Amino acid sequence: MRRILAILTLMVATAVAAHAQSIRLGEPIPAISVSPAIDEELALYNRDYTCLIFAHSASTPCVEALRNFKATAEEIHLSCAIVIITGEAESNREEIIERLGIEEYIVAFDDNNRTLRAFGINYVPFAVIYRTKNSRVEWFGPMHHLKRDTIEEISNR
Repeated sequence: MRRILAILTLMVATAVAAHAQSIRLGEPIPAISVSPAIDEELALYNRDYTCLIFAHSASTPCVEALRNFKATAEEIHLSCAIVIITGEAESNREEIIERLGIEEYIVAFDDNNRTLRAFGINYVPFAVIYRTKNSRVEWFGPMHHLKRDTIEEISNR
């Protein structure tokens, strides 16, 4: 009986763990529900990849990560469009951009955190890189793991 209970517990734990991860490498990204819609801006950028960065301007780790990311962003901007997604109010746009130091990025506002939940993001700053043409996830992880080499590794696959 104990063995059966242990097996059932393991099966439930595995199912919960698998469900907690909403994105997987190679699979299409979940729906992005932000304001303003980013599709038109991404078309203007015409980049092979899109990097979604989930952040919040009141978070010290987010501010530090985005400021540390500037050098990397300068190196990858020709192949990767950078989109900051925040759950903050769009009416605070200018203050958010100033606090995060993200004047040169696309900024999108996640109404009711639908996109954050769809991606299964549990903490910020968090990044997801996907191929712009087919919306397939190429990389995801904490911001401090996102380096210039990440895009090169993705391109070489």
